[in-house]
Amino acid sequence: MRTNAIAMDLGSVNTGIYQLGYGVVLFEPSVVALTPDRKKAKAVGVEAKKLIGMTADAKSVVFPVIEGAVDNERAATMMVENFLNKITLKKLSARPQIIASVPCGLEGVEIDKYRKVFNGAGAYSVEFVESPVLAAIGIGAPITDSSPCFIIDIGGGTTDIAAVSLDGVIAGVSVNMGGRNIDAMIINHIEDYFNLKIGSLTAERMKVQIGSLVENDATRTTINGRDIATGKPRSVSVSAQHIRLPIQAFFDKVFEIAGMVMAKLPAEVSAEIRKSGVYFAGGTSKVLGLEGYFREKMAMHATVAEDPELACLIGGGMVAGDQNLLKKLKINRNQR
Repeated sequence: MRTNAIAMDLGSVNTGIYQLGYGVVLFEPSVVALTPDRKKAKAVGVEAKKLIGMTADAKSVVFPVIEGAVDNERAATMMVENFLNKITLKKLSARPQIIASVPCGLEGVEIDKYRKVFNGAGAYSVEFVESPVLAAIGIGAPITDSSPCFIIDIGGGTTDIAAVSLDGVIAGVSVNMGGRNIDAMIINHIEDYFNLKIGSLTAERMKVQIGSLVENDATRTTINGRDIATGKPRSVSVSAQHIRLPIQAFFDKVFEIAGMVMAKLPAEVSAEIRKSGVYFAGGTSKVLGLEGYFREKMAMHATVAEDPELACLIGGGMVAGDQNLLKKLKINRNQR
């Protein structure tokens, strides 16, 4: 592996880069603000996210990756190139060799779109590894070739649910639901409950600040929005209990799918997973009370990663530094 090896998690909501010898060197929103002719990026990442809902042309701010797939190849390439230029300041001495995470079971056509983006952004080469494997490695789950673990990696646009070992994915699925779905559900719920229209950034802030699966959680925050009846600005005080219903509905669906994946596992793998429990990664798994709620619903132990939003990225960095492990885990293009 060249010394300029990096791991990249190009997600629907956030993009992270891990550089060998430096650790996590970039973690920014996967957002691009385009010029009026849509041929160039006028802002990327943190600065572009500030423009959501603030521009006259709503289509000028785009998320290039949607539900784990490249939706806008040109914008995605501009975004990745911009991010790579930023980490040049971290002494990236040559064109990077990228280890990129992709959703579980992603097909060849979609992988080729990712490859075109990375190559267009100046990558020396790119290898792909499925996200749940990297997440399991990144959180330090006790997996070997013969000892599997069960991981639920909940990102912004996708959720990967899989039993994995150091041989790869034993059984798993990637579903098109994530933190953005919770945001949308919160928007609808607040509209029905308070007759108040809020934006996606407000919904996201509520989820982060007061999102909870704990019964009778009294944490509160104040939100601003537009009164649907009068059209005037209005503020309301919202508690964790006011948005528990949509959050609970989201996780109930995730657990239902997890149960379906578990039902298809070989008996020996099921026995190992019953013993070790389930591991959660991804930024959406930071919601308060997740471990207890999962135990209540599924009668299994759950462990949430210490830095869940970075789990996949850190795992990618570990694989980038281990040539033998990379050879075992990388997706064989001829198999996709």
